[in-house]
Formats: sequence, structure tokens, C-alpha cells
Amino acid sequence: MSWTREQRNVTIAAYLGWTLDAFDFFLMVFVLKDIAAEFASTIPAVAFALTLTLAMRPLGALIFGRLADRFGR
Repeated sequence: MSWTREQRNVTIAAYLGWTLDAFDFFLMVFVLKDIAAEFASTIPAVAFALTLTLAMRPLGALIFGRLADRFGR
């Protein structure tokens, strides 16, 4: 299968977009121990807070995206 130049560029752009979007998650995982020490908390508690934060992002996008469409335009 041979891709056109446009298909290749779109694939590369999508991959780079995903990489930049996932960067914050991976950064938090790498510094999890330091965050727990800074806030005098346990690693599982910080990991749970991080999980809740990342899990609620789609819900927040849905709610506030709809509000922005309704009242912001």
C-alpha cells in the first residue's frame, strides 16, 4: 500500500499531536515520587489523584465544551 504525501503528513501530524497530548501524563508518572514527597503524601494517594484527574478530562471537555458552544458563540 502506497500512501499519498497528504496521507503521510496527516499521519505524522496525528502522531505528533498524540505525543504532545500524552506528554503531560508521562511527565507526571516520572515525577510521581517527587510530587508525593513535596506534598507529604503517599505515592498511591498521588497516583489516585492523577488517575481521577486524567479520567475526568473527557467529562470536563464534554460539559464545558457544550457550555462554550452555547454561551460563547
